[in-house]
Amino acid sequence: MSRRMVRRVLERNIEERYRAGHIGTEDALHLFDELLQVAGPSSTRAINCLLYVVGRDCPALGVSLFNRVARAKVPPHNVTYSILIGCCCHAGRLDLGFAAMGNIIKLGFAAEAMFSFSHLLRAVCAENKTSYAMDIALRRMPEFNCTPNVFSYSILLKGLCVEKRSQEALELIHMMVDAGGSCQPNVVSYSTVVDGLLKEGEVNKAYSLLCEMLHQGISPNVVTYSSIIFSMCKVQAMDKAEEVLQQMFDTGILPNITTYNSLIHGYYSSGQCEEVVRIFKKMSRNGVQPDIATYNIQMDYLCKSRRFAEARTIFDSMAGKDQKPNVTSYSILLHAYAMEQSFHDMHCLIELMVENGIAPDHSVYNILIVVYAKGKMVDEVMHIFTKMRQQGLNPNAANYGTVINLLCSIGRMDDAMLQFNQMITEELAPDIIVFNTLISGFCSCGKWEKVHELLAEMLNRGIYPDNVFFNTIMDHLCKNGRVMESQDLADLMIHMGLKPDVHTYNTLMGGYFFIGKMDEVRKLLDHMVSIGMELDVVTYNTLIDGYFKNGMIDDALAVFSEMLDKKVKPCAITYNTVLHGLFHTGRTVAANELYLRMIDSGICVDIVTYNIILSGLCRNNCVDEALRMFQNLCSTNYQLETRTYNIMISALLKVGRKEEATGLLDGISAKGFVPDAVTYRLMIQSF
Repeated sequence: MSRRMVRRVLERNIEERYRAGHIGTEDALHLFDELLQVAGPSSTRAINCLLYVVGRDCPALGVSLFNRVARAKVPPHNVTYSILIGCCCHAGRLDLGFAAMGNIIKLGFAAEAMFSFSHLLRAVCAENKTSYAMDIALRRMPEFNCTPNVFSYSILLKGLCVEKRSQEALELIHMMVDAGGSCQPNVVSYSTVVDGLLKEGEVNKAYSLLCEMLHQGISPNVVTYSSIIFSMCKVQAMDKAEEVLQQMFDTGILPNITTYNSLIHGYYSSGQCEEVVRIFKKMSRNGVQPDIATYNIQMDYLCKSRRFAEARTIFDSMAGKDQKPNVTSYSILLHAYAMEQSFHDMHCLIELMVENGIAPDHSVYNILIVVYAKGKMVDEVMHIFTKMRQQGLNPNAANYGTVINLLCSIGRMDDAMLQFNQMITEELAPDIIVFNTLISGFCSCGKWEKVHELLAEMLNRGIYPDNVFFNTIMDHLCKNGRVMESQDLADLMIHMGLKPDVHTYNTLMGGYFFIGKMDEVRKLLDHMVSIGMELDVVTYNTLIDGYFKNGMIDDALAVFSEMLDKKVKPCAITYNTVLHGLFHTGRTVAANELYLRMIDSGICVDIVTYNIILSGLCRNNCVDEALRMFQNLCSTNYQLETRTYNIMISALLKVGRKEEATGLLDGISAKGFVPDAVTYRLMIQSF
């Protein structure tokens, strides 16, 4: 058989197998080697088939094969280049894709290169550069006589919506309509923009666009309608969702179980449980049966409403309705038992799950780990780790993160590091939260060398700290008087391209107040003002507290006045700080006026505030006034603390009112409170 005949037979065989879907990647590679030995100009179609199969699974290998085609001097077609550009884009080499596009233009294939341009548009949009993609589609493609089609526009519309630019997507779709011709938006175009508008909370615009779509004679199918209803229910726009549902019926499209599940979830989320009953009746009339997702939605709502018994009833009834609970069903109920800390029920449910052939996954075990971690039950948590491994399931990063957080919270830093190292050994990558937890733990116990080690490892792993991370460490440093190290970290933030936020400045100011460096506080404050940073309530609280503690009473009161002038609403902490400062400096009248102002402002006065006032009044020899306030609190059944009683007993003993003090001591005993050391000492001295 001649070389030409061999080539023809091989080409026909490749094309027939490709159409039948009978070529895998390995076969394609062998056939490619065989064809390239006898390839000629007629081999382009067969080569394209093989390149497509290889590029679909191994895009980088597809690029390599194209280079071999070029060396074999087989003239590539525009389809060949389109496959090449697709491979480049999927392999993350957009630069090579543009280079290949340049060759298409040089060879005169640009007018027929719609698919090639589409690959590039999709890849550019995937990098959140939709503006650049729009320039390619709307300006450059027409320059090469390649007019964008509706598919090209759909790529742009999706890119804009992903970048939360749905208003621009809406303008683009209107531009398509106004332009007329063959590039009219289709059901995909409209659905993309409707979904984008809904995700940005533009419910009315989304509904209007849906109506425009219907006016243009484009009818959504059940999938499109269900998607739109799902998005509307997600933002709890239930009236609009019902209107869309009615449109479905009007156009002869019947909702499916997905549509109804969205409505049920939406009504539950918006607290309209009576509407759920109506939806169930409508489902029944239309012959749509609830599925496992429906029951899970019900169970989830009931559990969140703490109606656990009803949720369990639904769970138990599912088997009789031919709906076998899945791992989500078990997880919902397990989480409910965890909320109640019903450990027995939790373990019984896990056993039932295993008996029914459903293996607990990482999320199920993490529910157990989290509930035991909240109770500081370390042994139980570690037992769960052992049980997971016995069942062939190694803990994942989330499981380790929970355990590390638990160990750090109780100061067992050596054990936390053992778990961290085990995590690394099992090739699980710790995230910034794990590092933050460990570093915070070592900050709390003053092991700063470990803080530096972990910070270095974090950077080596390519995990770059964010503001929360830096602020956490700086807070620990400042509270330990290591303010200069905290300042160094603030400088490092700027060096790394992070912008210190108001919390950063608040932390530093608190640190400088702690070590009595008033000049540094003023510098930070001036800098915040110079860069236009708004001072928040925490900033003012920090300044007021710092000035009071450093004996700068007038400065503290001036800051409080400035806060009010600038309409920054004081919180309970603000009032408590000023009250304490006023009482401490003997300004009882001003403190009483502030207390009345606090009540008028609508802030809930808690026991902390009352303790400050009672202590301040007693300190300033206003024991009778304090006693009246105390008795009033008692008459209103206010929840008092041991400290409240101790304040009053100590004050009465100091002024020789032993009988009244004894009466309060009896009150302490009746409530199960214990006098503190100061009160005991005064009692011994007085009796």
